[in-house]
Amino acid sequence: MAPKKSAYFIFLACHRDDEIKKGKKPSNYQELNFKLSPIWNNMTKDEKNKYKALAHKYNSNNSNFNEEQPLNYISDVQKNSRDFWNMPKQITNMFNYISNVQELLNKKFILLHINCHSHDGEQYYFPAEIAALEFNLKDGLSRTYHQIIGISKIYPKGYAGGMRVFSDKFHQINCWDEHPDDYRNIFFEFSTFLKDGIINSTDLKEGTLELPYLYTVQSEIGVNMMKAKNSLERLYSTAFPEVDAERCKSIFKIGNAEQLLLEIKKKMNLHLDVEKNLSSRNSVCNILESDFYGQGLGCMYHELRDISFKCSKARIIQWMSNICIHINTFTNLNLVPGKHMAAQLNDGSKLIIENAHLPLSAADLKLNKNASYDDILPNSIISSQTQNWENT
Repeated sequence: MAPKKSAYFIFLACHRDDEIKKGKKPSNYQELNFKLSPIWNNMTKDEKNKYKALAHKYNSNNSNFNEEQPLNYISDVQKNSRDFWNMPKQITNMFNYISNVQELLNKKFILLHINCHSHDGEQYYFPAEIAALEFNLKDGLSRTYHQIIGISKIYPKGYAGGMRVFSDKFHQINCWDEHPDDYRNIFFEFSTFLKDGIINSTDLKEGTLELPYLYTVQSEIGVNMMKAKNSLERLYSTAFPEVDAERCKSIFKIGNAEQLLLEIKKKMNLHLDVEKNLSSRNSVCNILESDFYGQGLGCMYHELRDISFKCSKARIIQWMSNICIHINTFTNLNLVPGKHMAAQLNDGSKLIIENAHLPLSAADLKLNKNASYDDILPNSIISSQTQNWENT
């Protein structure tokens, strides 16, 4: 009987298989171990579990494999893993092309959060809820997208129990509730939002659409970059089955929101220990996840059920606000309530201004006649320290 393979061995074999597919001379396993062990050590438990599951399947069926050949059996997982490895470098390179802080202030970023209809045991992910938000540091929020998606037409009946358990634990979007399920139209509207303009339907059908970077929090329990990417790929392939599978996989560029914050700080010369933060993201994740606003910012579905803290829309508003507030502690962004962060109105409700233009009057914000923006800004923001970085 052949010796059993560990999850780490499968992880290395995936990367070696990728080298072979690119026509390169494959590295030996000693070289791969030296190069990839830091990546393995920084992977989350969920990411490692995928390789553990693959190792179990490999060990159960190893009579069907030739150890000297690439592990084509796990090529789909390998493809998404490669994207995960390469994306941080691509994001860093993108920031290198931002010439100065003024350009950075006007640079638009898109935050993404997806609650999935999921069956982890079968690695099945399909979007239950998609929320995306476009913002820049200068003006705050500019546009939002939100959609809850039904799966009554497609969900595998055998996965129902596992998917219900996942739903109840993480987002409480019932798999059997009636939600929109015109997948082609949903994907068209989502793509149109991402491009902020008219989409050529031919690009969607041929898989030639170029989409911008999307940033999601990697560390959030139950949601991560690979699940978000996998679910969008499945939505795309379901909406446009004529598109080649590899094109479906290549269209989405999902980046790490924690790295986004670190790259912004680095570009502003805020003198942080980037390497230390990148190796241990807990402090960065705490910044993004801090001071959750509570009710008022979620979608109607979650608000009516008093579970807005589970809403994808509420999550991305929170991330954007915390990014802006954190950067403002080092600089002077001139934060505007309702645009950079949620406004606390006099009647106790929350307000975030979606898809609207400033300036807004006190009346627009439903404030008292003599109220000003300062009346609804937290003291910590009003008194933030200002540094001379604007002309950097």
